[in-house]
Amino acid sequence: MLDKSELDEELLREIAGIGGGYGEKIERCMGEMERIVRAVGYLRKRIERSRGTPKLSIRLSVRLRKRFWELREEALRQRRFLIIYREALGLLKHREVFEIYNVERFTL
Repeated sequence: MLDKSELDEELLREIAGIGGGYGEKIERCMGEMERIVRAVGYLRKRIERSRGTPKLSIRLSVRLRKRFWELREEALRQRRFLIIYREALGLLKHREVFEIYNVERFTL
């Protein structure tokens, strides 16, 4: 049987783990979004430099853009879940969450 201090420690680890899980998912989405922004920028330059219509580059750009918007929606959803979780814990100010997980800074 666990004593009170061990139980408190276990609860804190569990609370941190759940909140951290949301953060990891958001960071993973943001990292992939950043890579897509760079790739689309490269493809844009490649399309501008090419003669004729580079169909492969255009198709790839369209697929990357679609993936970008899917990731953006997932990151926003996970951030919303994190805020709901924080509110359930009694934390009502979320300015730091929006600063750390600023999904809106990524644009295509």
